[in-house]
Amino acid sequence: MALADAQDAKPNASGGVLIKEQACYDVCHYDLSLSIDPVQKSIDGVLRMTARAIGDCARIALDLDGALIVRDVSVDSAQAKYEHLAGRIFITPALAPAKDENFIVAVTYGGVPRVAANPPWTGGFTWQQTKDGKPWIATTCQGEGADLWWPCKDHPSDKPATFDLHFTVPKGLLVASNGTLQKDEPQADGRHTCHWHAAAPISNYSIALNIGPYEIVTDTYESIDGTKVPVQFFALPQNAAKARKILPQFLDHVRVFEELLGPYPFRSEKYGVVETPHLGMEHQTIIAYGNGYKDMRYDWLHNHELSHEWFGNLITCSDWRDMWLHESFGTYMQPLYLEKRQGAKAYEIEMRKNAHFVNQIAIAPRESMDSHQIYFANGGSNDIYFKGCWVLHTLRWQMGDAQFFESLRRFCYPTAAALKATDGSQCRMVETEDYVRLCSEIAGQDLGWFFEVYVRQPKLPMLEHSVTGGKLTLRWLTPNSLPFDLPVEVQLADRRVRVLMPKGVGELAVGDVTPKVDPDSRILMSRE
Repeated sequence: MALADAQDAKPNASGGVLIKEQACYDVCHYDLSLSIDPVQKSIDGVLRMTARAIGDCARIALDLDGALIVRDVSVDSAQAKYEHLAGRIFITPALAPAKDENFIVAVTYGGVPRVAANPPWTGGFTWQQTKDGKPWIATTCQGEGADLWWPCKDHPSDKPATFDLHFTVPKGLLVASNGTLQKDEPQADGRHTCHWHAAAPISNYSIALNIGPYEIVTDTYESIDGTKVPVQFFALPQNAAKARKILPQFLDHVRVFEELLGPYPFRSEKYGVVETPHLGMEHQTIIAYGNGYKDMRYDWLHNHELSHEWFGNLITCSDWRDMWLHESFGTYMQPLYLEKRQGAKAYEIEMRKNAHFVNQIAIAPRESMDSHQIYFANGGSNDIYFKGCWVLHTLRWQMGDAQFFESLRRFCYPTAAALKATDGSQCRMVETEDYVRLCSEIAGQDLGWFFEVYVRQPKLPMLEHSVTGGKLTLRWLTPNSLPFDLPVEVQLADRRVRVLMPKGVGELAVGDVTPKVDPDSRILMSRE
């Protein structure tokens, strides 16, 4: 998701500590059938969840926003008792599923869903119209959770292996959603139903409903592994020519990311973009794009949201405390793309744009967080974007290019099997310690100290330096005297020296030359 203003926050959130009524089962599959009425701005449908009992399921829970009405609940076709309280449906099956058994929960529901006040940051439905008065509708829900519009286990740790979506809309409108279109069937009342199927594990917030009088711009992209990937760009008819013009740039973003990270993760489904009445979002295989085709050379919005197909959709944090693995990595892909296509100067300019930090809370705290806490704690900040981007910039200096870029590729695709997979097995859950261990393995040394200072607590390290008798002395000052051995680059006239800092201290003979410390701003540190 693109950057947010803290003033746009709402209190409802996804994730956090799992309650026992949700920890007791694992979601296998969702099937959502939904009718959308653009005139009444209402929805009606049925959500069927197939799950496996992994604990005591005498009482289970799904999340659903209180703005919507639950009309019926069944478990394995038997009517179940339920209570819809404070955004949760607590369900008591007539017969509790036994451990390791699969069971199916069906929830019939509907009503007028929450309207997105400031999408994508304040989520819900956007009921917009095109210039000629046709419905133009989109959903966004990363911050609040998908329960804004359909019942689900609203936690990042539980992704269904597959998802079927059946959307019934008025004639003349198209539906753009996740995965591949299976059917488009006319209904007796003149409407039609589009059936989309997502064949890989998918996050709840990444499920997208987009409705409009779209024109589909198509192409085929040849992935780095040779796979022919269907390309679909759902554009408003008046912008179809612009979509065709900008599409080669978008596909070049895909190419560069493949070269840096490995193949596009969902090449067995599609690379999709849909024009939306909001800025954008990383919905899996159907990137929401609302940046107005403003830059035919470099569209930052698409670049950022595309990055999440790897960092967010391919690898997904199991708790929102590790959201920096989505947003920091996604943000850093922007300067990396510019470096690849426009050179080192473009990279440096982009990094300077990102040099704004609040440093109030850790960007990767160890305690469980919900989406609101990680995004808006202490008044909110963009540190999980910008500061985390600079953490990766500095890690690149610590590890060197060869090892650093290996860490990105192996974090996305840890095995040869994952690199080749297109059946969903390439997707996995991750946490910060997974990346710490990987970097340490690649570097051949424990890099835990690096992450302890930069992501586990908020304050930046300071570099104390002085010259006495022709000798430069460097000393790291860290919060709570945390160990920190990051080397420092020093420029002496036309010579660069990498000064090692064992136990946080380094020295360099400089003679009568005035040294310049960290001349290329490779290091994230306090500049006060």
